[in-house]
Amino acid sequence: MQASIWLMLLFVAISGAVGGAVNALMTDNGFLLPKADQATSGSTILRPGYLGNVLIGSVASVISWGLYGPLSSFFVAGTAEALKANASPENVGLSLASLVGGLLIGIGGARWLSSEVDKNLLRAAAAEAAGKNSSPNASQQISMASPAQALNVARSMK
Repeated sequence: MQASIWLMLLFVAISGAVGGAVNALMTDNGFLLPKADQATSGSTILRPGYLGNVLIGSVASVISWGLYGPLSSFFVAGTAEALKANASPENVGLSLASLVGGLLIGIGGARWLSSEVDKNLLRAAAAEAAGKNSSPNASQQISMASPAQALNVARSMK
């Protein structure tokens, strides 16, 4: 496989990583490091932080570009005849659309990860609050809180 293809793949991965970082900025979690939260049920909720967003964004953009990019039908292994059928290295390039597409896919992939984590945090907050005495104040706080804050409010209920 040509070195230029690996370089283009690296550029797409970097654009997806930037998309993951953008998603981390857009969420209420910001640039937190990965950590695990314990739910009352004993289950562990993994919060991947910005590093998880960057990783998922990068991987998602590489997968998308590999499946739908201009080199999706490029042979990377096979017989000599098959490899000769590929475009010449001078005719292979990375378009601007592919690069910014990687950014968009990175944001979307990381957003999916953030949504899954938020869903687990909200489920744990609901389970925690359901076992406590009702509190209109806590209810109001939970309704305006981020998923992680909602879990903390539910834990502090009596």
